[in-house]
Amino acid sequence: MDGNLYVLLYHESISQSIFLSAPKRAILWGMKAFWNQTIVDAADIRISPSDLGMLRGYTVFDVMPVENGHGFLWERHYDRLCRSAESIGMAVPISREVYGAAIEDLIHQSETAELVLRTVLSGGPSENGFAPNPGQETFYILAEERHRLPESVYDEGVKLITLPYERYLPQVKFANHAISLWDIKRRQTEGAFDTLYVSQGLISEASQGNILIMKDGVLITPREEVLWGITQGVVMELAEQIGMSTEWRGVTLAETLAADEVLLTGSSKGIVPVVRIDDTVIGDGRPGPGTARLALALADLVQEQNA
Repeated sequence: MDGNLYVLLYHESISQSIFLSAPKRAILWGMKAFWNQTIVDAADIRISPSDLGMLRGYTVFDVMPVENGHGFLWERHYDRLCRSAESIGMAVPISREVYGAAIEDLIHQSETAELVLRTVLSGGPSENGFAPNPGQETFYILAEERHRLPESVYDEGVKLITLPYERYLPQVKFANHAISLWDIKRRQTEGAFDTLYVSQGLISEASQGNILIMKDGVLITPREEVLWGITQGVVMELAEQIGMSTEWRGVTLAETLAADEVLLTGSSKGIVPVVRIDDTVIGDGRPGPGTARLALALADLVQEQNA
């Protein structure tokens, strides 16, 4: 009976699982997805209640922005998804070529011009709710409406708050954001944009992006114990192209607080200037010139990639 079907929706930039009964499927109207090797209405995706993604959090995912009608740097996103999957014993069920064709078709058939593409791979249904069945994984690509950040975020910068936390298997892009979701109320109370994770005096990453700092003209970002971000890597490449020195190394919280500039990067948000961490003002409390140069270089790259 249709009322007993459930759809697993990963909504906006929040990696939170929500079960929707059929009467509520209207929330997905107009959204398209790649599912079972074809493009379908997102409301027609059907996920087993025994899927290990829901029962055990056995899920990896990727979020890719669409720029000028194309998946931006989609090859890098596909490769990272494969690395994440392989790290926990799964495999992406389609080739790079098929993936590229699928996202182009999905973008073309979507009714919304401003999109992000969310790719989800979970363990699939399990007979005992614990053991996976290789080859039965759940896989789909969802075209979601993109909600860009207000310009004030880029013009004025944002605040981060710190949290002692070390992610398990940081190189894997898990869909489990329980810690981030748990910390939402504190961020709202303190007027913070995101949470910066700190362990043993070292920063790692934010809950929804990577951290880079600039000191004396050198752009520095952590390499170990973090998820290697697509935008993080691109920004480091662009920095070298425009004559900046770069370093991939451990970064302490103390040097982050003393940095001239701090940047938060992510595929959907680009480069966000950080002007305060907890009660410490970064630099002069305004987005700096280095951040502006990098943001301009990234904007140019977006245009070049889709010219």
